[in-house]
Amino acid sequence: MRGTKESNLEGLRQRISSLFLQYIKTPLFNAEAANLLRVPEDPSSLRKNIYYCRGCGNYLPSTDFELTTNARSIGRCRKCKNLDSEGRLREDFSRYRSLLHSIRSTEESYNDGSKIIFLLTEADLRYLAENIWGAQSVLSQWEDTYDLTLVRWNRRQEWSPWNCVLLTNEEARAHSKLTKPEEAYGPVFTQKIKYRHILGKQYFSSMPKLADYMSKNLESVNMPLPSNAEKVMYGGRKKEEKVSLPPLTEAK
Repeated sequence: MRGTKESNLEGLRQRISSLFLQYIKTPLFNAEAANLLRVPEDPSSLRKNIYYCRGCGNYLPSTDFELTTNARSIGRCRKCKNLDSEGRLREDFSRYRSLLHSIRSTEESYNDGSKIIFLLTEADLRYLAENIWGAQSVLSQWEDTYDLTLVRWNRRQEWSPWNCVLLTNEEARAHSKLTKPEEAYGPVFTQKIKYRHILGKQYFSSMPKLADYMSKNLESVNMPLPSNAEKVMYGGRKKEEKVSLPPLTEAK
């Protein structure tokens, strides 16, 4: 403008820029602006595709949820699931998966119709090794699980939680050559092994997948659990707790 100082026009130019930005943000004049608005002009549109997160308790758009085509309900949002994934304690069954595969391969080599080991899972094997056998060799008290294995106690009978023993790989090779382990190890050591067999049988007999099999095929080994079995094996502790077993008498 003629005769107007440049400094006096600065405020006018800023006002024009602000009005122009406000103009292009109005969906009435710029239809694409409606897709960029965080809060829509029509409040009724907020009722569409808005779900409640059971984790954080917020109402969020559907884009914040992992929805599948067959989902029947809305659970937690992505953020809550990520937090749960980071904070959840994970259990590694890789060692027991490998041990289970090794035992199954060994049982197949016997070719005597062994079935029970094929009914168990990695979690079952972990319970047997850690809670029944204390996660250590009964001979040397060796605790490295990668050097331990569960072999038949009596090699003439099929592998089962009541016919196995936790030993190191080297001890297992020597044990597998015994035809009468009761005579080789002696009565004291054998009694401790039998206690573990009874506890293993009591626990696994409550599993539906083994109960029917045991009732038909294992009536001959249906031994009642002595009243002092848990006291002898766990020293008064709960059998779910991991215990450190005392040294056993050496084999004769």
